[in-house]
Amino acid sequence: MILYHPFFLLLAIPLAVSFWLWKPVSRLLRGLRLASLILILLATCGLALNLPSRTGAVIVVADRSHSMPPGSQESEREAINLIRNAMGAGDSLGVVSFGERTSIDQPPGRGEFSGFISEVGADESNLAEGLDKALSLISRDAPGRILVLSDGRWTGRDPTTSASRAAMRGVSIDYRSLQRTSANDVAISQVDAPGTVTPGESFLITAWVRSPAAQGISFELQRGGERIAAGVRSMPTGLGRVTFRDQAREPGTYIYTLRVAGIGEDPVPENNTAKILIGIQGPRPILCVTSSPSSGLVRLLQAGGLNVKAQLPAQTHWSLEELSKFSSVLIENVPAEKIGAAGMENLAAWVKETGSGFMMTGGKNAYGPGGYFRSQLEPIMPVSMELRQEHRKLALAIVVAMDRSGSMSADAGGGKTKMDLANIAAVQVLDLLSQMDEFGVIAVDSAPHTIVDLAPVNDVAGTRSKILRIASEGGGIFIYEALAGSAQMLVGAKAGTRHIILLADAADSEEPGKYQELIEKCQQAGITISVVGLGKETDVDAELLRDIARRGGGRIFFTNNPEELPRLFAQDTFVVARSSFLDEPTPIQLTGGLVTLTGKRFDAPPPIGGYNLCYLRPQANLGAVTVDEYKAPVVASWQAGAGRVLCYTGEADGAYAGSMAKWKDVGELFTSMARWTAGDVNTLPGNLMVTQEVKKGIGVVQLHLDPEREADPFTDLPGVTTLHGIAGSKPEVERSTMRWTSADTLEAEVPVRGSETALSTVEVSGVGRLSLAPVCLPYSPEYRPVEADEGVLAMERVAQATGGRERVDLSGIWKELPKQPRLIDLTPLLLGIAILLLLLEVLERRTGMVSRRRFALRRDREESPRVAPVLPKRTSRRITALGAKASVNQPSKPQGPSVPSVSDQAEKEGEGIGDALTRARRRAKDRTERGR
Repeated sequence: MILYHPFFLLLAIPLAVSFWLWKPVSRLLRGLRLASLILILLATCGLALNLPSRTGAVIVVADRSHSMPPGSQESEREAINLIRNAMGAGDSLGVVSFGERTSIDQPPGRGEFSGFISEVGADESNLAEGLDKALSLISRDAPGRILVLSDGRWTGRDPTTSASRAAMRGVSIDYRSLQRTSANDVAISQVDAPGTVTPGESFLITAWVRSPAAQGISFELQRGGERIAAGVRSMPTGLGRVTFRDQAREPGTYIYTLRVAGIGEDPVPENNTAKILIGIQGPRPILCVTSSPSSGLVRLLQAGGLNVKAQLPAQTHWSLEELSKFSSVLIENVPAEKIGAAGMENLAAWVKETGSGFMMTGGKNAYGPGGYFRSQLEPIMPVSMELRQEHRKLALAIVVAMDRSGSMSADAGGGKTKMDLANIAAVQVLDLLSQMDEFGVIAVDSAPHTIVDLAPVNDVAGTRSKILRIASEGGGIFIYEALAGSAQMLVGAKAGTRHIILLADAADSEEPGKYQELIEKCQQAGITISVVGLGKETDVDAELLRDIARRGGGRIFFTNNPEELPRLFAQDTFVVARSSFLDEPTPIQLTGGLVTLTGKRFDAPPPIGGYNLCYLRPQANLGAVTVDEYKAPVVASWQAGAGRVLCYTGEADGAYAGSMAKWKDVGELFTSMARWTAGDVNTLPGNLMVTQEVKKGIGVVQLHLDPEREADPFTDLPGVTTLHGIAGSKPEVERSTMRWTSADTLEAEVPVRGSETALSTVEVSGVGRLSLAPVCLPYSPEYRPVEADEGVLAMERVAQATGGRERVDLSGIWKELPKQPRLIDLTPLLLGIAILLLLLEVLERRTGMVSRRRFALRRDREESPRVAPVLPKRTSRRITALGAKASVNQPSKPQGPSVPSVSDQAEKEGEGIGDALTRARRRAKDRTERGR
C-alpha cells in the first residue's frame, strides 16, 4: 500500500482532539465515529494498493502506403478486429496509420474500430513517425505493446531510433508482414535525361529496365500525347538499357511518359511507367484559355508579335508542369467551374511564387457572374467583386432550399460536415443581399422545414445564427416538397425578381412527384430555379437535377467538393441580381496608370459595349475607368506576390465588345497589356549560372558564381522558393536559403516526394529571379523494385531491438503484455464506506435500534429462572459430603426472634405494589442505556 498525499496525515491530530472532546457516550457510537474518521483520513491521503497486472494497451500501427499489396487495408481491418475480439476487461486498443503523415484513427479504448478515417498520403512510408505516435499513446505506468502491420519498406527517418525509445520504456514491437510478390516484376529502375536544353538541341533519354528473366520487353515513349517511339527489345536478366533521341523545339517544358511491359502478369504495374520532365530554355509563350475556337483576341495578340497558344478549357491541364510551359495565362470570358478549384489554386500559387503573369477579360462568364467571387483567384486580382447596395437597381427575393438528409452529416474535412458548408453557402447569399431584398431558407428532408421565413434582410445577425445551426436530421431529400415549399414562400414576395436555389444530393434525390407541373406554375409566377448538385454529373439523379434547372430557367452546378458550395451559391446570386454585368455601351477614359503598363499614350478610345462592375482595390494601379455614375475600373493591375496580374473588365471579343473592337489601337492596347503580364525574359546576368539535378529523391539547386569576380553580386544569401504540387490537390510552398559549398558555389536541397512535381524559383537579392524547369521522380518511390526480403529484415531488426517478434497468432498478443505493478486507488471505496458508517451512526442516534435490541436480550436473560447445572453423580456426592462436614464443624447461631425479609414484606403488602416497582425499574434502565 502507498499514500499519494501522506502530508494529510497531519490531520490526524485535530481529528483525535475533536473526537476526545466530543466523544459519543455509547461504545457503539464511538466505534462508528472513530471508524468513519479513520476512513476519511485515509481517503484524503490517497490510499492505493500496488498490485501486479497484465491489463494494458495494444497499439496497431498500419501501413497505408502505395507499396502495400492490393487489398491490404481490408486485411489490416480484419487483423484489428481479431485483436479487439480477444481483449480482456480493462484492456484498450488503439490504431495508428502512417504514410507521408501519421494519423490516430482510433485512440486507445474499447470501442469498435470503424475504419481508417484520415488521409495520410501514400507516396511515403514514415514508419518511424508511426512508431513514435504509437509510443505516445501508451501510458508510462501501464503495460503496452505495439503491433506493426506493414511490408517494412520505410522512408524518412530510420525506425531503429524509435525502436530504441520503445525498448527504454519496456514496450515490445511485434510485426506481421504483408508483402507484394516480386516474381516477374518488370520495372523501370532508372531514367537518365538532361534537366534543361536549348531550342534546336538534340538530346538522349536513357532508361534502365530491370527484368527478372531474359525476355522481350515492349516499350513506348510519348511526348505529351504524341507517340515518338515504340517497339520490342530483348532484355537480359537484370538491368538492360533502352535509349531514345529527341530534339528540343519551342521553349517551355516537355513532358515524356515511358511505358514498358514484359511477358505475363506484372505484380507491380506501377513501376512500369515513368514520367520525365525536360525544360527548354528561352522566352515562353502566353496561354490564352478561351471558349471560342476562333478567338479574335488571340488573333490580335499574335498579330502584335506575341507568341500565344490558344486552348479550350477542356484541353487545359492546370498542373504545375503544364503551367511551367508558359510565361503567363490569359482567361477570356471562361467560367470558374471550367477551371475548377484545384486549377485555380495551382494558377494562383504559380503566379505568386514564380513571378509569372495572369490576365482576365470580362463578359457574362467572367468575374462575379462567372463564379470568381470568393474563388481561389480573387485574392490575386486587383479588383473586388462584391454587390454593393448603392449600385443595386432591382430588388431580389431568394429562397434557399437545402438538403439536410443523412448524407449531409458526412465529414467534409477541416472539422466540418457537408451540412456545415451548405450553411456557410446560404450565409454567403445573405451577405450579398441588402435591405431592399427578401430572403428565406428552407431545410428539406422528407418535408420542408422553414428555418428563416421570407422577409426583408434586416436582422442579419439573427438570420445568420439560425442558418448556421441547421443540422442533418437523416432520411433523404424529397424534391417535390422542397420546390413546393420554396414556391409557396415566394408567392407573397414583393420583389419583382424571384428565385430559388435548390441544393440536392445528385445521388439521393427522391420523390420528384409532378415537378414538371409545379415548375410550370413557378414560371407563370415569375419564379426561376437554379440547382446545385452535390456529387458528380454522372450520378443517378443528376439528369433529374438538370431537367429541374432547365425547366426552371436557372443554372445547374455540380461539385463533388463541398468547399465549393459558397462560391457556387454566390455565383448564382450574381447572375440573378444582374447588377454586376452592365450590358449598355459605356464611354471610358484612359489614365496615366496605363502609360506605366504600356509605355505609350493612346488617343481617347471609343465606348465599350458592356463591362463587369467591379471595384478597385487599395494599392492597385488604375489604367482606365468608366465615364458613368459608377466610375468603375476597366483596366487595373498590380503585383501579386512575385507575379503580375491585370484585369480588363470589358469584353474583349464578342457581342459586348462594342466600338472598342473596331478601334485602330485596340490590337496594340491588348498586346501591350499582355506583354506586361508576361514580364521580361526570365534570366540572370551572364556571370551567374543556375543548375538543377535530382539525386536519390533530392533536387540539388546550385548557383555558380564567376570565379574571377571582384565581389559577390549580393549582400543577402540567395533564396529558393519551391512549389510542390500533386494533380488535384493544393500546392505547398517551401522556402529555403542557399548555403556556400565552395568559394564559387551556393547550394540548396529540395526534397522531391512521391508523384509530386517540384517547381523552384531562385531569387538573388538585388539581381533578379530565375524560374527553373520542374522536376519529378519517375514514379512514387513506394513502387521501386527491391529484394524480396528487404522489408522483412527491416522489421526483424526493429522487433529484436525491443524484444518483440513476428506475430502469427494475433489474439495471443494480450497474453504477452508484461506484468507491471498497478496502483488501484482506494479513495472512492473508503469514502463510500465512511459515508455508510456515518449514516449508521445517525440512524442509531435517532432510533437506538441496535442498543434497544441488545438490552432487550439482556433483560430477557435476567428475568428467566435459573436452572441448576446437572453434575455428574461422583461430583454431586463429593459436594454433599463436603457440605455435611462443614455443617458439623460450624458453630450454631443463637436462636432469637425472626426478622421478616424484604421479599416477605412485599408478599405481605400484596402483588400490585411489586408489579409497579418492577415496571418503573425497567423504564429507568431503558432510559439510562439509551443515553449511553
